[in-house]
Amino acid sequence: MLHITQRPSPVGAGELGLNGCFLSITSCWCLAAVLRTNQSLTELDLGYNQYIGGSGVQLLCEGLKHPNCKSQRLGLWNCGLKGASCGYLAAVLRTSQSLTELELRDNVSLGYSGVQLLCEGLKHPNCKLQRLGLQSLSCGDLSSVFSTSQTLTELDLKNNTIRDSGVQLLCEGLKHPNCKLQKLGLSKWHVTKETQAELDAVKKIKPDLVIER
Repeated sequence: MLHITQRPSPVGAGELGLNGCFLSITSCWCLAAVLRTNQSLTELDLGYNQYIGGSGVQLLCEGLKHPNCKSQRLGLWNCGLKGASCGYLAAVLRTSQSLTELELRDNVSLGYSGVQLLCEGLKHPNCKLQRLGLQSLSCGDLSSVFSTSQTLTELDLKNNTIRDSGVQLLCEGLKHPNCKLQKLGLSKWHVTKETQAELDAVKKIKPDLVIER
């Protein structure tokens, strides 16, 4: 069994990084217990742990939903997550009063259904998330998040290949008067004149929006 003791570190006493540590379901059970009891832990980075799986994420999410949990940042990048994990994470987004950053990049198997589940959590009025990094996407669902979420200010989609039609869907949401997004990361790709015109129209309406490519 993995025993975890949080210790002060040069990067901050509230941070715990276990990148590439071959974490198991048992490890996730221990971490969930930490999340329920340690109110000083605000950042948990579990990137590059391919063996967590859906059951491990489910256990972690039980800890994240606990009212004592104060975690603000969660990194699950490159963990081999699938669509079902997004359902557990969406439940966290609907209940957590502290989680503001979620990193899910390099999880290529989330799929459209997983992103749809995640977007339902993002649109919930209790969701406090401000930053999301995502691979696998449904542009229509994300566009609806832009017009609904009152907290999401940064979305990183740089690891996704998005077609012109997808960018146009995103632009519809970005132009919505309720959209609070301040920064959008997109991959470098050759856009058509029509899509560039859509991006230019967004910039005219939202001049403070930063679009990184």
